[in-house]
Amino acid sequence: MPSSSFPSPDPPSSNGPPGLPREARITAALIDLADTLVDDFDPAEFLYRVAEHCMDLLDIGDAGVMLAVPGGPLRLVAASSERVRVVELFELDASEGPCCTSFDQAVPVDHTLNAAPSPRWPRFSTRAHAAGYTSVHATPVRLRGDTIGVLNLFRRIPGQLLEADRHLARALADATAISLLQQTTLDQHRTVRAQLEKALDTRTIIEQAKGFLTARHESDPDTAFHRLRAHARHHHLRLVDLARDIVDGTTTLPPPPGTGKTPTPPET
Repeated sequence: MPSSSFPSPDPPSSNGPPGLPREARITAALIDLADTLVDDFDPAEFLYRVAEHCMDLLDIGDAGVMLAVPGGPLRLVAASSERVRVVELFELDASEGPCCTSFDQAVPVDHTLNAAPSPRWPRFSTRAHAAGYTSVHATPVRLRGDTIGVLNLFRRIPGQLLEADRHLARALADATAISLLQQTTLDQHRTVRAQLEKALDTRTIIEQAKGFLTARHESDPDTAFHRLRAHARHHHLRLVDLARDIVDGTTTLPPPPGTGKTPTPPET
């Protein structure tokens, strides 16, 4: 009996050429998450990469990353799709669900979603099941002895996350925590709280830019966000800086190909 249900051959990977063995992709992902000791470290882009690595390496349908400053509430900082973003925001607003429990108790939490509401988290389970998810695995992101966030892994097919994927999710969560800690050592005056607050605050600016592009180009939020990231990467810009310029009107992205629209230059 095979020990894993991962597809063969491997699907295209964002961490290397299509068909790269999964073990090599895992190594590449961990190296990527460790490569943060740079002056222009972008916490927003880093946390979206965490979500992307989860999507690439784990047998899941969506991923979300939540963080909290010491003594503060959990906040959503990265999501793999608009669908999961809405569910995650609902979970935080309802203050119930696997991620909240995983964060409060600093333990991994598995939860199967059925048509009938879960007695433990009735509002969350109803909303998540209606969004098409069948199970959730939440694993805490721990920095030294403190829990600073949660990785939330959503599946759309029956069955919970495989044991091997649970261990890998733990490794990705640990790598995320270590990388954030590394950043605090670059400047002895920078604190963990300040670093986390910076990551959380950038989310608001990015969401504003995403909403602006969605309305301006009549696209969906996922498409708008992917275009935002692609433009930032192509022009070697920090994601948050580009988002701020779009909101301020100092930068205009061209419309999506095939729309036939001409971008309106920013006002001077």
